[in-house]
Amino acid sequence: MKVFFSVLLLILFYGFYLYVKINQLINGKIWNFSNSIYGRIVNLEPGNNAYSQTEILNILKDTMYRKVDCVMLPGEYSVKNNVIEFIRRSFDFPDIKEGEFYTQLLFENNLLKEIKNLENDRHFSFFRLEPKLISILSSPQGEKRIFVSRDKFPKMLVKTLLSVEDKHFYEHDGIHISSIIRACLANITAGRAIQGGSTLTQQLVKNLFLTNTRSVLRKINEIYMALILDCFYTKDRILELYCNEVYLGQDGDEQIRGFPLASIYYFGCPINELTLDQYSLLVGMVKGPSLYNPWNHPISALKRRNLVLLSLYNQEYITKKNYQDLSKKSLNIQPKGNIFSPHPAFIQLVSEEFKKKIKYPIEHFSGIKIFTTFDSISQNALEKAVEIGVPILKKKKQLKDLETAMIVIDKFTGEVQALVGSATPKFHGYNRVLNARRSIGSLSKPITYLTALSQPNKYHLNTWISDRPIAIKLDNGEYWIPKNNNFYFSGKVMLLDALIHSINIPTVNLSVDIGFEKLVDHWLKLGISKNHISLFPSISLGAINLTPIEIAQVFQVIANSGDKSSLSSLRSVISDNGQVFYQTLPQLEHVESAEASYLTLYAMQQVVNNGTAKSLGKNFKEFSLAGKTGTTNNLIDNWFVGIDGKQVVITWIGRDNNETTKLYSASGAMKIYERYLQYKKPKPLVLIPPKNINMFYVDTLGRLFCKKDHQHHRIIPIWNLKNKKICDADTELEYYSIDKKKNILSWFKSLF
Repeated sequence: MKVFFSVLLLILFYGFYLYVKINQLINGKIWNFSNSIYGRIVNLEPGNNAYSQTEILNILKDTMYRKVDCVMLPGEYSVKNNVIEFIRRSFDFPDIKEGEFYTQLLFENNLLKEIKNLENDRHFSFFRLEPKLISILSSPQGEKRIFVSRDKFPKMLVKTLLSVEDKHFYEHDGIHISSIIRACLANITAGRAIQGGSTLTQQLVKNLFLTNTRSVLRKINEIYMALILDCFYTKDRILELYCNEVYLGQDGDEQIRGFPLASIYYFGCPINELTLDQYSLLVGMVKGPSLYNPWNHPISALKRRNLVLLSLYNQEYITKKNYQDLSKKSLNIQPKGNIFSPHPAFIQLVSEEFKKKIKYPIEHFSGIKIFTTFDSISQNALEKAVEIGVPILKKKKQLKDLETAMIVIDKFTGEVQALVGSATPKFHGYNRVLNARRSIGSLSKPITYLTALSQPNKYHLNTWISDRPIAIKLDNGEYWIPKNNNFYFSGKVMLLDALIHSINIPTVNLSVDIGFEKLVDHWLKLGISKNHISLFPSISLGAINLTPIEIAQVFQVIANSGDKSSLSSLRSVISDNGQVFYQTLPQLEHVESAEASYLTLYAMQQVVNNGTAKSLGKNFKEFSLAGKTGTTNNLIDNWFVGIDGKQVVITWIGRDNNETTKLYSASGAMKIYERYLQYKKPKPLVLIPPKNINMFYVDTLGRLFCKKDHQHHRIIPIWNLKNKKICDADTELEYYSIDKKKNILSWFKSLF
């Protein structure tokens, strides 16, 4: 009797120990949830030309909406002529949770004209599409999961799971004695383990608390803990934990845990949007996630799915016709890697910015949602341009180690929309956009001209600049003697033409005239650190080493009328309890004059129309693009900056060993940018002159006129310092020549 009570007391104490262990986990933090990274939230407004009908369709496809003939469920869309109908999924936006909306988008000339709620016939003046989930970061345990509460799991999934794995789940007390006995007899008869008798509760206990080691002691622990778990927790709580914990395959070295995440991986949509045959596949995988993995063993997975459907038919959950129809369907799974296509360069940028602004690395957090500026349409176009364009250049120049870096930003907000850090965009490695500090060559020239044009009392686009050889004595006593690329000197050239044709000597002469100190000061205002720029004459020709992302910041200012918006990839961060603990909005700082920025951007438009990038202008004539080529000595670094009505794109091509690429910008970096525009249609760049800018006709001598005739057909903008009306319909401006003895200030004085 003493032995019996001693053993009983020991069992009770051990049971209490197990209860404490279970309780601490279940009532505490069971999992370190994966951190989720989302792309940009798409805002739609009628009359706004930000998105065309084609682009909206691409966005819906990219967020895994399914095209159907008749829209009935969330995540479905239909399109007929100029109308798109869809049911937008419910989504927890950073500011508020929004439910499902049955929505109609009406387009006119491919532009959004009307947004209607089809449930009540009301019109939206503003509407949001949920962002794309671009990445789920694994937990420290190497697991990925998305938690869904019990009430959000579809009834048909639960019914299918219980019918196959545990028919008596809501009846037993955590274990099912008859199932255990039946499994033991079958295994003894076979001489090996061929059948399991575990309930869902036992499986959950094994996954959460025990190892996969087969032993009698482990089985006893499993049964005891299952009884305790069932005694102190509701069936629905146990089922909730199981559905979020069950192992359903691998993504590389990381485990796919839970039905919600498996639904995203294998079918590309949330768990509540699956069909019965898809639920059956996921439930069928529970028995053997590796054996029945549809990516690796599609035939076995198909047979297992149909066996689950047969079980549903035998238990009279579905009709014979349902079974026959569903079992004929293909698996229809997403290709491996198609859902979370890796964008390592962009994720690295987000991680670095997160650590800088939040003060802790992402890995210190669990279950947070990070909303970024990522634009999947631009990213896909960028990657396609690189993956197709760079191999062509490699083959053409017989170079195996040609590398590239590209960054796309919104010119108004500074949002980083897309990023490629190498010639192999989908592979993690050295991120050249952030880390490759290279000589920028002629890409520096617009900043020199911006600095000059910021002094309208002295410089204008029709100002003549000397194009004669120059030698500058350096501090060490040596002379720096720059040359034009064609070794030809014209004597003098108009300022506008010097930039259009990227002529070296006029740029150097202009830099000497305005002063290198002022030039450096403008670089600093544009966002370049003083640690990365030195007071040397050669800075006028690009003897500055910068990264592509730093150059993007510089040209963002020029493209945005002198307003600087610091580049950013991070918009908001939501904690695991739904609270916003970080949020930022674009903030503008006026650092350059709108007039000088406009004149510089106008000149860069002429670079594309008539200058070093004219082949680009010919192919995209209707978009009035602006751009600038940049090639360093010996063709080592190869650059292009392209600007349309919405984006600034920086492209670099080079070799990590600093050897020649054998490429000029127009045949290298510009070609990759041109290919990008083929996949991502640009917005027209419409330049609106500031109020102090007046348009004039100019002749070959640089003289200005109000009216056009056969001698002067070019038109250029001039910064009118006194903001007075110069030309009208009835008067003709008397012209004044601008020569080396009279600058533009003399012209303005005599005019006014």
